[in-house]
Amino acid sequence: MYRIPTHPDVTGLGSAQPPPGLVFLSADKVAVDRLRLLDDALRQDVPGTDGWTWDDDDFRAETFCAAFDPATYVVAADAATGDYVGLARVWKNPHQPRLGLIGVLAPYRRRGLARALLAHVFGVLHERGSLDVTAEVDDANSASSALLRSLGAHRIGGVIEYVRRANRRIGPAGGSLARAGGSLARSSRG
Repeated sequence: MYRIPTHPDVTGLGSAQPPPGLVFLSADKVAVDRLRLLDDALRQDVPGTDGWTWDDDDFRAETFCAAFDPATYVVAADAATGDYVGLARVWKNPHQPRLGLIGVLAPYRRRGLARALLAHVFGVLHERGSLDVTAEVDDANSASSALLRSLGAHRIGGVIEYVRRANRRIGPAGGSLARAGGSLARSSRG
């Protein structure tokens, strides 16, 4: 979990603009089916969500919920083709705005688009008086972690997920870990 400042002087996003040929649209002004397909495509690069696809009704319900804010859910579109190529989504939670997703399709990366999207939504938040926004980033997602740290983000917490795979031995000499009395204990097979 990260806390990211919204002030453009702190983030360095004050002068970030969309790259030439790209325009920003509010999510409430775009075709919802195409937005869902963009979201599906972007999730393929998010650790833990690859293979995910939205059901149309579930996407509408989740997207246009009480936390939806059209000013902080912005879609980048290619002006020549009309294709949706990236998005930034900040949910208006009661205590703290939360960056839900920042993503750009591969052919449009490394052009400053993610920074421009964040400049737009963070600018709105800053103007409203929000000093910072939170975000969750998987440690395996080094590009997103680096982007947020470059904006002055600070880690404020995190979660470690342990996965136990069936029929898998862990430890030296074929030992395994077994739960004993509420704690993990090492056992050896011999």
